[in-house]
Amino acid sequence: MDLYLSQSGAGPVGPAPVIGEETGWRKGPLAGLLAGGLALTAVLGAASEARAADLKTSVSLASTGASPEGPRHPREKTHLKRRWGVDVMDVRETAGGYMLEFRYKVLDARKARPLFERQTKPVLTHTESGAKLIVPVPATTGALRNSNEPVAGRVYWMFFSNPGKLVRPGHHVSVEIGDFRADGLLVQ
Repeated sequence: MDLYLSQSGAGPVGPAPVIGEETGWRKGPLAGLLAGGLALTAVLGAASEARAADLKTSVSLASTGASPEGPRHPREKTHLKRRWGVDVMDVRETAGGYMLEFRYKVLDARKARPLFERQTKPVLTHTESGAKLIVPVPATTGALRNSNEPVAGRVYWMFFSNPGKLVRPGHHVSVEIGDFRADGLLVQ
């Protein structure tokens, strides 16, 4: 029986394989590693295709301005201006995507006053997943929103936490502050 040397050349490892005979390494851990790698590649490929399809749907919704819950009524902004005295400007990603900034301009300070009450807790709802995001309240600064008396003509903001970057540009959200509600806002 012939012995062959290990790759390091340190000494014999075992008997040399006989030509035409199946070697043991093809049935061992390397075969399992190879099969596992192929299975992982197939799974990741399928997940990648699913993500691409989801992104394509999200991009098409964003480009058409359509909301998954249906198109917004053209007079919704007019309703918010008349009822609440505010003009909703936008919702943007900020802080590297871990926060969302909601901006609005006060047109009538008296009508907008309920949006500034400290005891009212604003909630941003992600339309696609139903997740509800809140305004963080750090101990040193307090709630990340304006709660002083509103002044007509000024732009105000509030930040919502976005854990795991769940909400991304192109997604739709709704903002609720007490009885105030702005639906179908497109995240920029």
